[in-house]
Amino acid sequence: MNRIIKKSALALAAIGLFASASAQADSLVLEQDINSLSFNVDVSGTTHDVVAGAFSVNNLTSGSSFLAFCFELLQGVNTGTLTPPGLDFTAGSAASADTQTLFNQSFSGLNLNSAVELAGFQIALWETLDNNDLYSGNYSNWTGASSSSEETDALDTAWIFLEKLTANDPATGSYNLTTWSNATSQDLIQASTPGTNVPEPASLTLGALGLAGLAAARRRKA
Repeated sequence: MNRIIKKSALALAAIGLFASASAQADSLVLEQDINSLSFNVDVSGTTHDVVAGAFSVNNLTSGSSFLAFCFELLQGVNTGTLTPPGLDFTAGSAASADTQTLFNQSFSGLNLNSAVELAGFQIALWETLDNNDLYSGNYSNWTGASSSSEETDALDTAWIFLEKLTANDPATGSYNLTTWSNATSQDLIQASTPGTNVPEPASLTLGALGLAGLAAARRRKA
């Protein structure tokens, strides 16, 4: 009996080691913010100042680069992610149905050199984590931080993306979504086409992308 128990314990330990290995984190480095817009938003009654755009991410573990968006509104970017060796992020797939639909409907048509479209998509993405409405719910009363025309246009763009979601518009693409999580830095979400690790549109030079980075002083917890 004791021998059987010992064998079972060893088997469970091996399973645990295998699970730990499969969940091994990748070291990610984010590039500096070069193309983003600033907004104010009420989060559960408290006004926060946030930056919306996209990240260019270098995965030092795999040697790949990809485009990503913020998946955690109030968590700041840890400065450790801005220079090698970066920070360890764990990959997952915890995207909601609305987030998946947003990517499938609108991501393929994004102009990734447009700060307005990147910010609008990022705001719509945050809203898929709430109630898909810019003026109600836990994330509400979105306004431009400086009332610039670009910020106004970005909010209008976010509405367009959310209206497509509400109207159940047809998909224009199909994406695998990967979430990247770190306990001390803002979580990210990456889209890739099935069977590849390359985000679309794939013709963009990632180094020229706008980022939502350097937001440690902007997106911070209350």
